[in-house]
Amino acid sequence: MEKQNSDFVFKSKEIPSSPGCYLFWDKDDKLLYVGKAKDLKKRVSSYFQKTEKSSLRIEYMISKIHRIETRSVHSEIEALVLENNLIKEFLPRFNVRLRDDKNFVYLRITNEDFPKMEITRRLIRDGSYYIGPKTSAKEFRETVRFCQKFFRVRMTKSSLDYYPHVAAGGFDDNQEQYQRNVDMMKQFLGGKIEEVMKNIRGKMEKFALEKNFEAAAKMRDLIKSIQASTQKQTVDLGDTLNRDFIHFVRTDSNAYVVRIAFREGHLLDQNEVVFAAEEISTDEEILEAFLMQFYEKVHTPPREIFIPISLENADKIEVFLSQEIFPEEKITLHVPQKGIKHEVLDIALKNAKHFLERKKLEALSHAQNFAKSLPELAEALSLKEPPRRMECFDISHLGGTSTVASQVVFIDGEPKKSEYRRFTVKSLPDGSVNDFAAMQEILARRFARKNDKQYAEKFPDLIMIDGGKGQLSSVLKAVEQCKKDKCFPRNFNVTKQIISLAKREEQIFRPGTKEPLELSYDSAPLKLLQRIRDEAHRFAVTFNRTVREKKAIKSALDEIPGIGGATRKKLIARFGSVGGIKQASDEELKSILSEKQFQNLKKNL
Repeated sequence: MEKQNSDFVFKSKEIPSSPGCYLFWDKDDKLLYVGKAKDLKKRVSSYFQKTEKSSLRIEYMISKIHRIETRSVHSEIEALVLENNLIKEFLPRFNVRLRDDKNFVYLRITNEDFPKMEITRRLIRDGSYYIGPKTSAKEFRETVRFCQKFFRVRMTKSSLDYYPHVAAGGFDDNQEQYQRNVDMMKQFLGGKIEEVMKNIRGKMEKFALEKNFEAAAKMRDLIKSIQASTQKQTVDLGDTLNRDFIHFVRTDSNAYVVRIAFREGHLLDQNEVVFAAEEISTDEEILEAFLMQFYEKVHTPPREIFIPISLENADKIEVFLSQEIFPEEKITLHVPQKGIKHEVLDIALKNAKHFLERKKLEALSHAQNFAKSLPELAEALSLKEPPRRMECFDISHLGGTSTVASQVVFIDGEPKKSEYRRFTVKSLPDGSVNDFAAMQEILARRFARKNDKQYAEKFPDLIMIDGGKGQLSSVLKAVEQCKKDKCFPRNFNVTKQIISLAKREEQIFRPGTKEPLELSYDSAPLKLLQRIRDEAHRFAVTFNRTVREKKAIKSALDEIPGIGGATRKKLIARFGSVGGIKQASDEELKSILSEKQFQNLKKNL
């Protein structure tokens, strides 16, 4: 037994020896990490046995643990599925997880008498045919134009039909012919190029025999277009089996993964995906997370997936993919050692390196663009120097309930999320609507930290309030008191270094100046201020929602006999809302509640 911090003592006797998942929670009931194990006691205990292999990041994570929760299951596959679900639900900081899961787009072909195309971010298994995912709708626009021009398939919104009059006769009104066009388009998009080419050549020959030379010419042009779009492929796998090739490179905090997809023997697509992957994550964990999380978003499965290293859980992941995600497909994992498949894997690695370098350049360019706007902002606000550190504050509540505030920090034009702060407003009774008083309290608390060395060293060069003239006036009341208490550095100029930005007209208000400052709507300084203001608003609203949900759950659970504070915390952390508790399975609830608590919950909730 080893003490890790003042609030937590690890007790191995409390950990079962069954397969399942273990969850590390911090003092704020945020999930730090979730892992799976064949033997929970053996695996969890290993974290608290110091060895030379223990990394600083692992030690840091362990130092944050406030409590450990375990969830036993019947098999290792169940543990694999449970771990995946918990990672998606809680997004634990130290787990490998998909960063841009909400940014995927698909080309959907609807399931109706006259199918239509739609670019969508939702993958609904409703019988529709999907192509994707891709990370940008822009990638699909050329595909849509091509399909409308040559296959004459409608969009779900007629206003988005790019070529309704270009193709001879517009769209077919004959359902049978229209469906043939759709089927041919699906074959083309699915990589069945030879079948499509054979079909089109047959049509061209038929039109030529009928002396319909205009229609024959259109078929000839379509053949040329398809050939032009597919002739770039230099890899020949020798058969028509559907295969994916996956490789990645990593930095201290991310993994940049590339997936190359072959369908019907043709190079069909390439995906570039970023995963959050802390230094403590192994290469095996990164690959496993990609396979578990990315393929839930794939519509057309591969038969074989080629990866660069062996996985201990390969057989279980194959079962998960084949039974949970694609129940009609038998998927196998392979690690090629030589030959054409190993060469394709090398191509995926090279592309992953290019992807990383491109992301670095984009980030650098992004930061430089905002950093370049700082001198312009200083000039507009008559500041002596460009403001390196900027802080913005916002208030959020719902009809006066659960009033909270946010403080976001930007340094050199970029967010410094580790220094964001959240405040619960203490001076207002619940139900009282007074944004001015709330802002006055929060600013007074922020500036009163004059004895806090960290905050003294990090005083902002520019303070911004989300709001108009009224919000700014309330802030100045707090400022006056802070000036008396000597909270501000001597060189801080209140009339120039405190501003508010009103949403409606995007006007900048400053102390002592009646007329607002209006910057060009397209100016870089205004866009930077808008970005900071919007981030403060987002952060405040998110916190307010969290506080209200916790209050709602606590209120509902307070009425249930036998459920105390510790149990309430576990239910809140696990299910998030009353609705989540109601939807939870009996087995999930019983993993937290005793039988008596469970029965009381069922009766009263």
